[in-house]
Amino acid sequence: MSEARVLHAEVGIVGAGPGGLAAAVELVRQGLSVLVLDEGQQPGGQIFRQLPPGAAALPGQEPPSHQAGHGLLAAATEHAVPVHHGATVWNVAPGRLWFEQHGQSWLLCCRHLVLATGAFDRCVPFPGWTLPGVTTAGALQVMVRGYGVVPGRRALVVGSGPLLLPTVATLHQAGVEVVAALEASSRWRALRALPAVLTNAARRREALWYARSLLRAGVRLRWGWTVFACEGDGRVQRAVIGKVDAEGNPRRGSERRLEVDVVGAGFGLVPSIELGQLLGCRTRYDAPRGGHCLEVDGQQGTSVAGVYAVGEACGVGGAEVAMAEGRLAAAAIVAAVRQTPIDAALRTRVAAERRAADAMLRAFAPLPGLHRLATDDTLVCRCEDVPLARARAAAALHGDSLRAIKVGCRAGMGPCQGRICGSSLQALATGRCDVVPDLPVAQVPGKPVRSATIVDAPEPPATA
Repeated sequence: MSEARVLHAEVGIVGAGPGGLAAAVELVRQGLSVLVLDEGQQPGGQIFRQLPPGAAALPGQEPPSHQAGHGLLAAATEHAVPVHHGATVWNVAPGRLWFEQHGQSWLLCCRHLVLATGAFDRCVPFPGWTLPGVTTAGALQVMVRGYGVVPGRRALVVGSGPLLLPTVATLHQAGVEVVAALEASSRWRALRALPAVLTNAARRREALWYARSLLRAGVRLRWGWTVFACEGDGRVQRAVIGKVDAEGNPRRGSERRLEVDVVGAGFGLVPSIELGQLLGCRTRYDAPRGGHCLEVDGQQGTSVAGVYAVGEACGVGGAEVAMAEGRLAAAAIVAAVRQTPIDAALRTRVAAERRAADAMLRAFAPLPGLHRLATDDTLVCRCEDVPLARARAAAALHGDSLRAIKVGCRAGMGPCQGRICGSSLQALATGRCDVVPDLPVAQVPGKPVRSATIVDAPEPPATA
């Protein structure tokens, strides 16, 4: 029975977003056997997320980047790219991917691995952020674009970075009134990205499209503002907003209150690198790109032979970067299998897309002062109900390392394994907001799965 749950392919890909699909399409075109494992129910990932079958599409136009997404999805269908949906990869080794699907434990054996694991929302705790109706910007887009759910009537969108405008546009198309859109970064920081935007055709079209979307929605972007707190009885009913300085520190005395029933907070993204860590891949810290990233060479190869990484796992960059890197990784695998050269134009395209993305990200780099929004009784770990005061006490007693703080108060040890609190926990607990945080510890299972899945994990065949 165990052998019946072992699959084989030349290349195993984790993630059916822009990077994973782009790599898969190119590999299938070259005649290699591929299997893509994805947690979603349809391909596309977060950026090119599709509605469930039969659901009505949102009214209005799509941003220009989605045209490339439609082309990629069509190519995946045309070339019959095999994707296992609802597959949660929970363990990995060179040439091995263990995953759970439909309540069963499976193993994929392959010669090459491509990690296109994407990223998750960066959370910045503030008073009232755990109230129903307060969610991340990414979660709002999943609700609306992924499930056709209208989350409320009056929304506040806050945060920093490229996710802000797509969230406003998505809510407006769903018929939600966006009462305010607050960008924590200053207008002058954003102007630094203007040359890179203007010289990159795709990003120029995207910026103009979102600028027009804001005008149509009647929403004016406020620079240097953020949410200070959310209030309500049983769910969010009001939001306290205010000004922040250049470092993100709240300017007390500038507070205003807004009546809202939805708050979307998007303070950037954090690369999902856990599978790479389990494999032993080298990492590096890059604050503008989201923090700890997988280190790759000029062919998207990691420090582990046969393992490649593309897209947000190498640092946040967006769909254009992910697709370019996916195609380069595919070319590198084909070159390794067939001993053929790699087209230099692929490397040039990756470098150009990364330059444009990096310019944008530097303009909206995380603001350390935002960690001063939380008060002593603000929960900093939702899984284990740990308030800020307890996390600070743990740091004072056990030390200021991430591991010491977790051991001292159990923050980051719940079901999400620190995905929600991990990026800000150390800064909050120590008060040192501008220090490079420790690399989080990755352990098996990499994602929550049933204990029976682990017990029933298939063994690799002796000949594999």
